[in-house]
Amino acid sequence: MNEELRARAAKIKAILTDVDGILTDGKLNFFALPDGRVDEFKTFNALDGIASRMCVSCGIKQGIITGRRHPSTVYRARALGFSYIYQGFLTKTGPLEDILKRENLRPEEVAFIGDDITDLPLLLKVGLAVTVPNAVEQVKKAAHYITSRQGGDGAYREMTDLILDAQGKLEPLIECIKNSSWKGYSLPQLQIITSQEGIS
Repeated sequence: MNEELRARAAKIKAILTDVDGILTDGKLNFFALPDGRVDEFKTFNALDGIASRMCVSCGIKQGIITGRRHPSTVYRARALGFSYIYQGFLTKTGPLEDILKRENLRPEEVAFIGDDITDLPLLLKVGLAVTVPNAVEQVKKAAHYITSRQGGDGAYREMTDLILDAQGKLEPLIECIKNSSWKGYSLPQLQIITSQEGIS
């Protein structure tokens, strides 16, 4: 990790993420129900699940900003201790500004990971802009860091490890886990904000 990247990561107090292509591999899995309706299922990675719990235990807020709406995303966010989920937001700057106000944060104290052009406004505003190897080229050019892992395969974990390491929190946390002394913590109440702008 170079010094500029470490300095950016050391300031982070909140992590925001897209869903499809970041917490999942980006593939949309549809199936037909007996009554003719169509639903989908998403596949999440357990490495990212532990990453989220690690962030909660270190006091780092987490939020999802996604252009799509699905109950499985809400379920996953609640189970892992995310504080916010903004779903149905193709225009993502509004949710960022709302979180900054709610948490009394500055843009440089926020990290965001995304992979498509709808994520560009956030990537250009936050203190730590992260993306994945198969992101579109415009996003790669805007990112401060490109993970080695793909979306849905631990990319979120790679980013959170980088942030916790830069803040000197990763190794002490690993030692606590190794010694079976990882302290219990309460999960935050998930705030769900839904827009009709995006894709169901």
